[in-house]
Amino acid sequence: MQNLKFRDSGPAVEQIQTALNLGGLTRLPRLPISGEFDALTVGRVMEFQSLNQLAPDGVVGPETSAKLPQAGPGQNDPPAPPQGRSILVDLFNRKLTAYDHGTPALNISPIAGGRPGFRSTDGMFEMTKRRLRRHSSSEFPGKDNMDFSLFYHEGEALHQGDPNVQSHGCIHVPAPHAEELFDWAGITDIWVIVMGA
Repeated sequence: MQNLKFRDSGPAVEQIQTALNLGGLTRLPRLPISGEFDALTVGRVMEFQSLNQLAPDGVVGPETSAKLPQAGPGQNDPPAPPQGRSILVDLFNRKLTAYDHGTPALNISPIAGGRPGFRSTDGMFEMTKRRLRRHSSSEFPGKDNMDFSLFYHEGEALHQGDPNVQSHGCIHVPAPHAEELFDWAGITDIWVIVMGA
């Protein structure tokens, strides 16, 4: 099997979308069977890979394909609905979608990720902490330049920032959307899926 990735299309992508919809834990929406390997499909693949102890790169190769559920007799029960909250950071298209039980709660665009040499980290992460007001370091002076921070990977966070300026690895979310996202997130368990860095 050849590797399938973002922007691929065809019957093999339809099979992947069908397999991902067959079951298993998800916080993202069920996939339309479009045959287009779009950003949501990448997010679902990364989520599946992470939950199955595979490198969450969003590419379906032999290892991922071998673990995907297969359609067969006795699988007529509808899959369980998505449960929980997640944030899908789509740096391919510079947009962010916050999901609550698979339903979009917030759509924010444009956003910005890390610049060359400081790329944001692709993967699936649990939100680790939040800070209303934060200043990153004396290296980047200015007033609270990381307001409404939602940390998810080491020092990387979703926070208020100019979406037309690439960051040092964080995700810039424009005002007032950064505050809306911060308020929506609360202190709940949230998965952050970052792709396209």
